[in-house]
Amino acid sequence: MSEVKARANVLLEEAVKGKQGEIAATLRDLGLSGYAADAFCALVRLPGATAGDLVARTGIPDSKIYYALDELVERGLVAVQAGKPKTYRAVPAKQTAAKLTRILEERHERERASVTRMAALLEPLQSAAKSPSTDIAYVVKGLANVVGRAQAMIASARREIVVLASNEPFLRKLESDLAKAARRRVAVKLAVPDIDLNEDLARVAEVRAIVCSCLILVVDGQQVLTVSGVDSDSPYGIASTDETLVRLGLEYWESPRCCVPG
Repeated sequence: MSEVKARANVLLEEAVKGKQGEIAATLRDLGLSGYAADAFCALVRLPGATAGDLVARTGIPDSKIYYALDELVERGLVAVQAGKPKTYRAVPAKQTAAKLTRILEERHERERASVTRMAALLEPLQSAAKSPSTDIAYVVKGLANVVGRAQAMIASARREIVVLASNEPFLRKLESDLAKAARRRVAVKLAVPDIDLNEDLARVAEVRAIVCSCLILVVDGQQVLTVSGVDSDSPYGIASTDETLVRLGLEYWESPRCCVPG
């Protein structure tokens, strides 16, 4: 009987290792480090463990275990209990699934933004190729098209968005897109009239009071869109990746003739 039980335990352990391997592979596919994946797989079979316990159980080096655990805690996959030493435990399966889904969605959003950014950069370059005598700039006509161009530029942002918008209705059309960018941890700088902004956006954006009458959008210090005629029947925007034009747009943000700190 003891031999049967021992054999059953061996088979169970082999099955568990297979599942752990699949879990670890999934975590690595979602962007976690190998050490973090190994630590998580160990934790799911324990009610709680210290860093030392995990080093002994997994073979992860002492110098790497805390980086792995910090990564898991930051991702929301592991909870930590204060103490000397700290104790770590894996969160419940449903919570793990929700966290991993969010990681996947964030990655998809970043990849989609990269594609949008590439398209935004390709358009003026291809336009310039068709008309070599012109600068790397092109005109977008019609309010819907201008708003669409601005939204695409905002979606492509990775580091910083600067907006000078004296026209409130136009700004409102971009407000939710700017809030989404801020949630992606893109720095948002706004020069706007004295208006109530989206709560999430107002909390994180650097806001200044606009002095000039202008509509300028600068993304990542690489793309600029200037908009004119929004109160007319034929608004248009000029989009460019020209370094001089981009720099001029950023200088508006710094100029007291255009906006002042709130």
